[in-house]
Amino acid sequence: MKTISVYGIAKNSGNTTIAVELALISQKKGFKTLLVDLDIHTGDVTKWLQLNRHPNISDWCEDIYLASRQTPIIDVEYTQARWTQFLQKHSSGLDILTTSSNKKLPGYGNIYYEIKIIYNALKASDYDVIIFDMSNIPTSFTYMVLEDVNLPIFVVDTFRYNLKLLQHFIWDLEYVHFPLEKIKLLFNRKPSPIEDMPEAVAQEYKIPVLGVLPEVDKNREISSKDEFNKILIELFDKFTAVHP
Repeated sequence: MKTISVYGIAKNSGNTTIAVELALISQKKGFKTLLVDLDIHTGDVTKWLQLNRHPNISDWCEDIYLASRQTPIIDVEYTQARWTQFLQKHSSGLDILTTSSNKKLPGYGNIYYEIKIIYNALKASDYDVIIFDMSNIPTSFTYMVLEDVNLPIFVVDTFRYNLKLLQHFIWDLEYVHFPLEKIKLLFNRKPSPIEDMPEAVAQEYKIPVLGVLPEVDKNREISSKDEFNKILIELFDKFTAVHP
């Protein structure tokens, strides 16, 4: 199994666009692929792909809560046959675990354990590729997922404010002894003449650059055969070559 997480350093960084495109690319290449929206507060994969509001990850969390009333939550486990009821299927054939607009979910007392149960169940499944669309708000389960996946991607640009956010997040990761060598930077646009080049940013923060994407038009359609899609296909092919 190959796993990728796409984390946006700042709001509106384009991490959802990138995660959706990578998942569709993986599906089209014949991999059994699952897209997981882990932005449980403001995730918009449901809207982007015109899916239903239910089922979603909140429904799965509720099921875990009910199970934990009979069994200690650390002992709750799911077979794949049991949790597929919480997935939706896109017209492309892509399987998706969507999120919901449940504003209480991120502050829910057992959310770390519930997401960990969900994550462990997904990792034990028969999917070839799982792609996680992450929130830009770091949480305990954010660190857990970023550390475990094969490829944690940080989506950034060279606007100085965003680089400050990157620096502070790196400091937070160092504080919890996160393996920074796993991280790759993916720039969501080319820098302006007055901004730092991606290579300079990579050298300053000691994190390699995965690629530089062209800025996306707001009216761009999903899976458009453009430079943005072409670069992501190349990146995905390199990733699968490293993780066959």
